[in-house]
Amino acid sequence: METRKLNELPDELVLKIFSFLPMFKETVATHLLTKHWEEPWELVPDVMFDDDDESSESFEAFMRFVYGSLLSNDAQILESLHLKLSRNCSVSHINFWVKIAVDRSVRKLRVNLSGKTLELPSCLSTCTTLKSLILREVSVEVVTLGFRFPSLKSLHLLSVEFSNDDDSVTSLLQSCPVLEYLVVHQTKDDVDVMFKAVPSGFSLPSLKSVHLLSVKFSDDESLASLLQNCLVLEDLAVKKTKDDNVMIFNINVPTLKSLSVDNSKGKRDYVEEIHGFVINAPSLEKLNFKDTCSNFLTFEYMPEVIKANIQQHGSRYNDRMNPWDKPTDVPDCLSKNLEVLEWRQYEGTEKEREVAAYILANATCLKMATFSTRCRNKYHRMLRKLKKMHRVSETCQLVFE
Repeated sequence: METRKLNELPDELVLKIFSFLPMFKETVATHLLTKHWEEPWELVPDVMFDDDDESSESFEAFMRFVYGSLLSNDAQILESLHLKLSRNCSVSHINFWVKIAVDRSVRKLRVNLSGKTLELPSCLSTCTTLKSLILREVSVEVVTLGFRFPSLKSLHLLSVEFSNDDDSVTSLLQSCPVLEYLVVHQTKDDVDVMFKAVPSGFSLPSLKSVHLLSVKFSDDESLASLLQNCLVLEDLAVKKTKDDNVMIFNINVPTLKSLSVDNSKGKRDYVEEIHGFVINAPSLEKLNFKDTCSNFLTFEYMPEVIKANIQQHGSRYNDRMNPWDKPTDVPDCLSKNLEVLEWRQYEGTEKEREVAAYILANATCLKMATFSTRCRNKYHRMLRKLKKMHRVSETCQLVFE
C-alpha cells in the first residue's frame, strides 16, 4: 500500500481527519504541523475541548491550545463547540470562549462542567445563530430577567440543577421563544429538577417535542399547566420518579401524536390513594405506556391510535383488573385505526378475557396482537381461550409469549 504524507493529501480530507481528533490530546502534534495544513486545522467546524489530563503542566498547555485554536481564524463559522471541563476553569475563561464562538456564528453549544456552576454568558442573549444548547452536569445560576435565546430550537438539560428551584426552570424556558425540542433528563440521584405549575402568560408556541425523564413534579397541576401552553406539541415522553407529589397525571393535548409514559419504579408498591393517568389526545397515533404503580388509567378520546403498547399492573401482581364497563359505542381508534396490540402481564382473568375479546371483535384493522405472561403453567390454557375468540380482522396474527 502506498504511503502518503499528510501534507500531500487534499485539504478536504485533512479537514475530515482533524474533525475526528480529540483536540487536547493532539496538542503536541499540532506543534509539528506544516504551514500547508495549519490552515485546514483552523477551518475545522466542529470543535471539542476536553481537559481530562490531571497534570498542571498539561492543563496550562490545554488553556493555551484552546485560546490559540479559537482565535486562529475568527472569521470562520463555527458549527459546534463542546466544552468538557472537569477543572476549575474561571467564569471569565468560559465566558470569553463562548464569546468567541458567538462571534464565529456558533450553531451548537455543548457544556459539561462536572457539576460546577455556570452563569449563562450574557453574549448568548444576542446570539441569533445558536440553534442547539446542551448542558450536562452543570449547576445553573439564576436566569436573569430579560435573558433570551432568540433563535434556540433545541435544549437539552442533562443532570442540570438550578440555584433557585422556585422559578429557574420556568425562567429558562421562557427565554426560548422559538424552542421546538426540549429534553430534561436527570441521571444522578443527588441532582433534582422540580417542575412547578407555570404562571399565567407562559407559552411555548413552537414546542413540538418534550422529554421529561426522571424529573420531579410539585403537584397535579405542574405537568398539566405546562402542556396546556404547548400549542403544537406532537411528541411527549415522561418518566416518573419515586418521590413526586402528583396523584393524577392529566395529559390533555389535542395535537399530540406520540406519547411514552414510564411509571415503573423497580418494585410494585401497594397504592391505597387514587393514583393514575387521564389521557385525552384526539390526534394520538402511537402510545407506549408502562405502569407498575398507579391504580387506574383512563383514555378519554384517542380516535387516531395506530399502535399501542400498554403495560399496566399497579398495586399487586395478582390483583384483578379494575372494573371495566363495555363502551356504548365502539371507539374509532379501535374500530378504524388500531393495527398493533401488545398486552404484557396478561393473566387471563375473567375481566381481562372480556376486554381481550372486545378488542379482537372490534379492531377491524388489527394486524398483530401479542399477549405475554409470567405464569408459564397457564400458557396452554390461556392460548387456547385466546385462539377461540372471534377476530374481526382476517389478517390479525395472534402471538403468545
